[in-house]
Amino acid sequence: MDTTESSRFVAEVRARILSGELPDGVRLESERDLAVRYGLSRTTIRAGLQSLAASGLIRRKIGRNGGSFVSVPTEAAVSDSLRLVIGAGGVSESDLMETRLAIEPMCAELAACRMSESELATLSATQSEMASALNVIGSPADRRRLLAANARFHLQVAEGSGNAALAAILRGLIGPIEALTDDPEVIDHAQLRELIRAHEAIYSALRAGDSERARSVMRKHLSAHIRLAGGS
Repeated sequence: MDTTESSRFVAEVRARILSGELPDGVRLESERDLAVRYGLSRTTIRAGLQSLAASGLIRRKIGRNGGSFVSVPTEAAVSDSLRLVIGAGGVSESDLMETRLAIEPMCAELAACRMSESELATLSATQSEMASALNVIGSPADRRRLLAANARFHLQVAEGSGNAALAAILRGLIGPIEALTDDPEVIDHAQLRELIRAHEAIYSALRAGDSERARSVMRKHLSAHIRLAGGS
């Protein structure tokens, strides 16, 4: 089997999928027909299809109605892939922190211009949930619930940016990031109170539509939070 030819086949089919020429769910030609179309052996085509399936661009079904079907990547697929890479140890803690500092202030800046009234109301409700929870915290489980709302707040800001790519990336990063910075066994009441104050400043900037202030207060909040967690 010629691996170069297989790579060429994979690259061409990938380009057709990502350009929309091959839409989600469409069934590809049979291995025999693909071999004729591309002038390759069926062994080479089969290897290429296996590579496309491994990357999530097609799904293969066996049986009478089987075949290879296009599977267009979704935001969820991007997030899941990031979580898998991070979970496998492919990304260092410092890389995660740098990525967060690069992405979230940008999300806040964009969200200040783009968040709808409905999205702002949802964000306000999440902030109120955290503030109310602070008054009844008595155990790590209570802190864990508050920190889960904290993660939702950050995701809601990312989604409010109107940039699907940024939101998908943060969705894939937020779990591992929060695991590093938000230990419910360690974080104390004063730190949680400061976290809520910072969120109030972020919400205020978003509510006012002040992009520059939203970016600044988000970066300040994250920098302080990372330092508390022992990050760089």
